Amino acid sequence: MAELLRNAYTGWFRITDHGKMMALFLTALLFLWWNREKEEQKRLLYYGTASAVCCILPVTAAALMLYQTRFYDYEWIWSIVPVTVVTAYAGTKLLRESWQGFRLKSWRRGLPVTVGILLTALLCSPVDRIDSMLEEKEQQKENAAQLLADLERNSVTDISDAKICLWAPREIMEYARGLDGDILLPYGRNMWEESLDAYTYDSYSEEVEEMYRWMCMAEKRDVDGKLFQEASDVQGEETAVLSTKVCLETARKEGVTLLVLPQDIDQALLNEVTGFVGAQPERIMEYYLFSL
Repeated sequence: MAELLRNAYTGWFRITDHGKMMALFLTALLFLWWNREKEEQKRLLYYGTASAVCCILPVTAAALMLYQTRFYDYEWIWSIVPVTVVTAYAGTKLLRESWQGFRLKSWRRGLPVTVGILLTALLCSPVDRIDSMLEEKEQQKENAAQLLADLERNSVTDISDAKICLWAPREIMEYARGLDGDILLPYGRNMWEESLDAYTYDSYSEEVEEMYRWMCMAEKRDVDGKLFQEASDVQGEETAVLSTKVCLETARKEGVTLLVLPQDIDQALLNEVTGFVGAQPERIMEYYLFSL
């Protein structure tokens, strides 16, 4: 339950970070409540308000997440809230009041209101953020493609003779299968995107999940994807729980033949891997390559 509460709390900030549509929706609710005496669609107002409050408050949001099962993320509970309908209805009502009769007086009032609504909608859209995210994804895909191309020419392995099983940072594994269908992976995107498992109850073993957490530690990020700034943030509690030797042994049992680590990995962690493998890594682009 504590994990659900934490996800519900952080989920609200994830939504508000992706544009200001939620601010526009809440403003629309305030506008409708301000004019509630003249409101014709009171059921929509009451339902929109009640459902939004349930999704915002961590306790009720956690209950909704528990009801929808943990295969879905926090963002999915907002499907019960008529965000678009309420926002569009409030904007339509404001325009109707501003353009009454289409007389000269109403034009002087209605035109600025119309322009203001259009500008507000444009400013609240997450266009810049979406563009930056798309650019980042495209850059990650290009890096993954370049790395796989370099692997084919690398002396550590010969992909043409046998399929390889790759264990690498998230930004590489996310695109590896799409770029080369012959490459095998110990786990896929559904490890960090649980919504992809919405229609199946298959799950990874605890040992494989520890492999994923260990790689997150090597990448200096938490399991939710947030990057850490200092190596010291990665060590500590996680290091006490996760054993490099155990995770590498699990990797071998899962058939992993190539291990790719980021170049900014903590030096002590890199030394542990080198000692386990018994050989110095190859350096490709911004990564270390080990043959298991």
